[in-house]
Amino acid sequence: MFSQQLECACDSMEIAEENRYKCEIQNFQNGSRLYWQWNCDSSWLTFENREKLILKSCENETVYGCQRAGLEFLKEYNNYLLFQYKWITGCCASPDMVFISKETGKEIERISQEQFVWGDIEKDYLLYFSDTTFTSLILLNHLTDKKNKLEFPSKQIDNSISENQVLRLTDLFQNIEKNENLLTFDFRTSDGDLTSKRIEIK
Repeated sequence: MFSQQLECACDSMEIAEENRYKCEIQNFQNGSRLYWQWNCDSSWLTFENREKLILKSCENETVYGCQRAGLEFLKEYNNYLLFQYKWITGCCASPDMVFISKETGKEIERISQEQFVWGDIEKDYLLYFSDTTFTSLILLNHLTDKKNKLEFPSKQIDNSISENQVLRLTDLFQNIEKNENLLTFDFRTSDGDLTSKRIEIK
């Protein structure tokens, strides 16, 4: 039994070198940590601070296989850990963005795939609608937690989705660019035209 556990440990997994990090411990600024475990029968992602909490588990899957869909860690910020929840493997479905407490490991906020527009963890921002009425577009700065908004007329987004026959909300938004003071993008209207819009960062 002991030798079987060793054979199924993360160190002996036959996976590409670039994916081997998924079994290593991720230590955070407040002393909490995140790590994968694997025992041949299943793999699971554990958050540990004062207590342990399993965030995700997959039966009959290696760590790498388990990571392909569902909850995936992206980046640590001052007030939370940012994850994405991938609904399917591969491309072309928007994720949920999930905010996890660094103290408890519990979910504190979720931006659904229906609300999600765009995100960039290198530039530390998230663009999403406050709810599915699609009237208030929010630009969130992960570093400061500040939010800036752009209001849309009622039904404008719904009409654009319908007339352009897009499967994802994000397909209506193109050429998204951000600097210190401004986020700009092109929005596809219900008649198919692109119109330039901007959110001032205050």
